[in-house]
Amino acid sequence: MKAFEFISPLQAGIPTKLGLFSDIHFDSPDCDKETFKAHLDYCLKDQRYVLVGGDFFDAILLKDQKRAVNHIVEGRDNQLNVKLEEAAHFLDPYKNIIIFFGRGNHEESVMKYNGLDLLQMLTSLLNAGNKKNQIQYGNYSNFLRFEWIKPKHTGIAAHYDIYQHHGAGANSPVTKGMIDFNRLLHGVDADLVWCGHKHNSLVLGADPLMQVSKNGDVILKNRQAIMTPSYQKSATVDYNINFAERFYTHQSLPGFGEVTITPQYEDKKVILQKDIKLNVNPSLFVGKTVSQKLKLRQR
Repeated sequence: MKAFEFISPLQAGIPTKLGLFSDIHFDSPDCDKETFKAHLDYCLKDQRYVLVGGDFFDAILLKDQKRAVNHIVEGRDNQLNVKLEEAAHFLDPYKNIIIFFGRGNHEESVMKYNGLDLLQMLTSLLNAGNKKNQIQYGNYSNFLRFEWIKPKHTGIAAHYDIYQHHGAGANSPVTKGMIDFNRLLHGVDADLVWCGHKHNSLVLGADPLMQVSKNGDVILKNRQAIMTPSYQKSATVDYNINFAERFYTHQSLPGFGEVTITPQYEDKKVILQKDIKLNVNPSLFVGKTVSQKLKLRQR
């Protein structure tokens, strides 16, 4: 686990905007790159920083005979190089707003069986020669602290903690990941818990934590949780039906989480106003139904 600090000057009324993405599965033939690009363009125009919480790569190789269908680029033996080249080219216009990459189970699988850290290499490619912004590279789970410092002052006026965990386990067709949230929330003191992995979209409104402040006041600290969906389309060919379809459920439509934190002064104290929501596609074309008309002979 790693911890990262992102520091901003304190300006009342000026928000810090974050876009939380996960489970892009960029190199999968089922990745909805068109929607992903549209959402990155939205973040670029909105001056919203982008964080990716694991499984940016699908990284299915020939060793995985069950899932390797259509994942291989013909005429290239160096398949991992292909994935890196395409990803770096695609993300290059957005490298000044991307601030964080975390690993997912797909990246860790490549590390375990192939001894190569795809995500670290992608981060290095995007950071090379970029003096304006250096993307931070994390682990499977990370603490992300956002701090606001008053002008001409070294002390921290306010901070907001995000605990990012890629997620674990299989799909949750009934609970939609609520068990995961409860496990994380009751073991972590953070303002926001963020996970992905299950390809579901969910926001937990509030789960307050009672604590004593540094002034001796007993207070309730509000905590929230968000699960970000995938950009991998749910429909596949008949002979390669995916996990969600096999188990009579479906995954959420492509989208990301929007977190907007605005510092304000109230009674000479800095108060952080938070707005957390999901930006998810209203619909997605996945295929057409096939119908046959059979004419039966009368006996």
